Amino acid sequence: MYQTKLKLIVMYFLGAFILSIGAYAQDGRPIKSQDQEMDKVNVVPKNFTTEIIAIDDEGRKRAQDIIEIYKILSTEPTPDNLKKYLSNNYVQHSTMVPDGYNGLAMVFSSSVKQYPVEIDVHRIMVIGDWAMAHVNFRNLDTTDPDDLGTAAVDLYYYAPDGKVLEHWDVLQAVPTYSVNPNGMFLKITKD
Repeated sequence: MYQTKLKLIVMYFLGAFILSIGAYAQDGRPIKSQDQEMDKVNVVPKNFTTEIIAIDDEGRKRAQDIIEIYKILSTEPTPDNLKKYLSNNYVQHSTMVPDGYNGLAMVFSSSVKQYPVEIDVHRIMVIGDWAMAHVNFRNLDTTDPDDLGTAAVDLYYYAPDGKVLEHWDVLQAVPTYSVNPNGMFLKITKD
């Protein structure tokens, strides 16, 4: 077991070292994404229909509630507006947002006052007390109409009262270029 852990640690640091030296040209300048064969424009659709994946009516209702949360966050993020969907004991796991629905309202209200916040919900999956949303947050800190924003996967856990009790997220800046033409939000295959 010790050898396995040691191998994993060595592999981790070796990989980090290779990645760190691979991002610079021989003269020490950072390599641009286009120079790393990231030459495909990353498509960020603005006209789409939110895809809801749910196995029952309760799941579809929860998906609609999540869409409403995002609408509130992009227009009128007040604690009173969020109370309808978030539990009084709401737990925030995102390291960028204070705990509770008051913290969530505070973070988004400062953006909404200054910027034309857009939250595009591309898909939501709900199974039982768990939900996941694939989202693009745009113009949270800029007025640039071409802002590509931040890609997010938000994970929600519901309380027995039907309100969101806990939230986690994984965030990634949406790059201008990609090594493939598929985009971060598009669904390429057809059903």
